[in-house]
Amino acid sequence: MRGRPALGELPEVRPYQPGGTVGDEPAGKLSANESYLGPGPEVIAAIEAVAPEVHVYRTSRHLRAAISSQLGVDEERVIVTNGSDEVCFLVGVAMIRSGDEVVMSDPPYRINEIVSVLNGAELVRVPVVDGGHDLDALAAAAQDARLVWLPTPHNPTGVALSPAQLEGFLELVPGECWVVLDEAYRAFLPLDQRPDARSLLDRYPNLLIQRTFSKGAGLAGARVGFAVGDADAIARLDSYRAPFNVNAIALAAAQASIEHPAWEEYAISETCRQRGEFEAFLGGLEIEFWPSQTNFVSFRPRSADRAIEALGSRGISARSGSDLGCPGWVRVTIGSAPRMRLVRESLIEMEEMT
Repeated sequence: MRGRPALGELPEVRPYQPGGTVGDEPAGKLSANESYLGPGPEVIAAIEAVAPEVHVYRTSRHLRAAISSQLGVDEERVIVTNGSDEVCFLVGVAMIRSGDEVVMSDPPYRINEIVSVLNGAELVRVPVVDGGHDLDALAAAAQDARLVWLPTPHNPTGVALSPAQLEGFLELVPGECWVVLDEAYRAFLPLDQRPDARSLLDRYPNLLIQRTFSKGAGLAGARVGFAVGDADAIARLDSYRAPFNVNAIALAAAQASIEHPAWEEYAISETCRQRGEFEAFLGGLEIEFWPSQTNFVSFRPRSADRAIEALGSRGISARSGSDLGCPGWVRVTIGSAPRMRLVRESLIEMEEMT
């Protein structure tokens, strides 16, 4: 029997675990922070229209122009990626050197952790406080660091920084340290709590902002995101990305979502309404939770395992906090009204039995 080549000296990482399902019922999947309403009719029409042309290579030129116009920045400051996670991997290759200190809140967004380990970084973990970033501790750790990962709203807690808190933090970080601001869940923030990206980017050249069409726009399966930042930094990331990294269907879908925002606005509004009802319900049962500004809520029932089991018995899959670095907690994506009713019934039953 022939041997095989050695895997080399690469570091081992704990693989990312995607949210699962219970049985074959996709509507019960409340474990992956997907939009339960999905994309709007104009986006679906755009997907159908481009389907006969998938034999042709497509570049992200038009989508890049649309994003830059929407943000009011030059096209040279925008890169379009295969989901926003590709931004993380490009940042790892382009900006992190072996032995660099990389700062992140704990629990972190798992992709940030994986990317940092793969690129040989020394991880500096700063525990969250009440589910939120400990900005003073993060800023202190950043003084000798190469990079800070800063998702806000944070995943897995759902807690967001205010624009004033973010700006105060950026003032404390030295210019030699990159700050990667992950705004995957920005769409679920109230308008007055959304940071002014253009102003921040003009004032802080060490800031890189990443966003995605997966959450608010409901295009998780299409895998399309983008980053915006200093033109030289974006050029470096762009030089490292694979050619034609975003497929034609994803490009068409994202373009249509920008041109036809009404459905996304409706979906976000409904999600936030359902989220408010669910948080009120948790408060009524005296179940601890982190106030969320996303499309999910993380809470700590009396028994996380029993909660997962109770939800599963009704065909609902939730995310165990053990997978996310917060054992004892459960994360539930906000779903449709009927699904959220099943979630509430499951938790009531479990609490009564405990």
